Order: sequence, then structure tokens, then C-alpha cells
Amino acid sequence: MLEYNKKLRKIFPNSITMLALAFGVSSLNMAFWGHWQMAIFFITLSAFFDFMDGKIARLLRVESKFGAELDSLSDFVSFGVAPGFLMYQWTMDPAIRLDALSGAVVRADAVGVPWGFALFLAMCCAMRLARFNTMLDSEKEKPSYWKHFFMGVPAPAGAGIAILPLILWLATGAQFDFFRSPILVALFLVFSAIMMASQIPTWCLKHVHLSSKHLLALRIVFVFFVASLVSFPWIVLSLIGLSYLISIPVGIYYFGKLKKQKEGSRG
Repeated sequence: MLEYNKKLRKIFPNSITMLALAFGVSSLNMAFWGHWQMAIFFITLSAFFDFMDGKIARLLRVESKFGAELDSLSDFVSFGVAPGFLMYQWTMDPAIRLDALSGAVVRADAVGVPWGFALFLAMCCAMRLARFNTMLDSEKEKPSYWKHFFMGVPAPAGAGIAILPLILWLATGAQFDFFRSPILVALFLVFSAIMMASQIPTWCLKHVHLSSKHLLALRIVFVFFVASLVSFPWIVLSLIGLSYLISIPVGIYYFGKLKKQKEGSRG
């Protein structure tokens, strides 16, 4: 009976990872048919379950190499392939898209430069995930000043940056086609891709310990956040995305300051 329960505990986190993958693939389907809001919704759900699978695996003490590899494969589809495909479909001229779908020959403008940016995002996401898995196997520990920082932008956050122009477009009631500009979208895709593959420090809140007083305040904020997200999803997601972009240079500054203090104290 104990062995059976242990097997169930191992299956549960992996099932959540598979659920995250299912939502990532579903986002591709929604993007293909032009359901932009549902495509974002599925990517967001995938990010939520990607966050939960690791938490539950650590809670149940069933972390495994298999689970880590499965999680990376899910992340590649949900946060590397799906966002790029979504933005490519969103910026494509509807007439070109219909012509490409109905024509017997693939049009050059249907697989040209814009598609290259989507590929670049997927490739950089794959590089990030490969480096992350390699670091898990490495016995070398990072310096202590890395404790509160990720190396590069995490894949879910990278996906959020990549689709931010679409979220801003929805937040403004689809009134400003500036956000739909292929040049602007390309800049966000390239920036997201480079940040995911880079070794630039970005904030990590995994090791932040809060007092009971602060936890109570955090729960209240969380309830307010969920209510706001349900009521004004695109405005809230836009604010989150813009706030995260602002946090990147702030994080780089504080990382440099902390690194200088730590290395200075050793000297």
C-alpha cells in the first residue's frame, strides 16, 4: 500500500506538467484560428500549472530527473513555440493568411522574415532550458549573491514579454494598431529571446521568507489581485508585464551592487 501511494505521489506532479503542456498546445490551436484572447488565456494557464508542478513535487518530496526533463519539454512548447506562433499569426495580414491557407503553393510572405523572429524565440527558449538542465546536473554551486536571482529571464516570463504588445492592444480595446506593428512585435520577440538565452540576472522570489504579519498582507493583496484579474484581465496583465520590464534593469543594478559587496568583503 505504501509503495502504491508513493507511485501516486510521483505521478501527480507529472500529471500537472502534462496539463500545462496541453494548455500550451491548445494555445497554438487558438492562435491558428485567430482566437487571440483564448490563446493568451491558455498560455497563462500553462504558466500557472508550470509553477504548481514544481511546488507540488517539492511538497511531496518526489522531485526527479524525469520530471525536470518533462517540465522542460512542456516549457519549450508553451513558452517557446506558442508565443512566437501567436504573435506571428496576430501580425500577419488577414488577406495573406487566407490566401496562404487556400493556395496550393506556400507564399513566401507567409514564411518569410516575420516567421524567422518566431523561430528565433523558440531556439533561444530551447537554449535556456538546455542550460538550466545542465546546471541542475552540475555539482558546481553558484556564488551566494545569485540566491535571489535567476540567470536570464525564466521561460514563462519570457513568453509574457513576447506577447505583451498583444496584451496592450487588448487592454486599449484594440484601438491602437501601433501595438500590432510588425516592427514593434519583432523587437519584443527578439528582446524576449535574447533575455531568455542570456546570463543577465533577473529577480527570483523563491527564497524570500516572510513573517506571519507579511504573509497575511500578502494574502489580502493576492485576493485583490485575483479579483482585479477577473474583472480587468488585460489591464492587469499589461501592468504586470510593464512592471516586470522595469524590474529587469533594477535587478541588474542591485545584483551588481550585491556582487561588489560580497566580493569586496572577501578581499
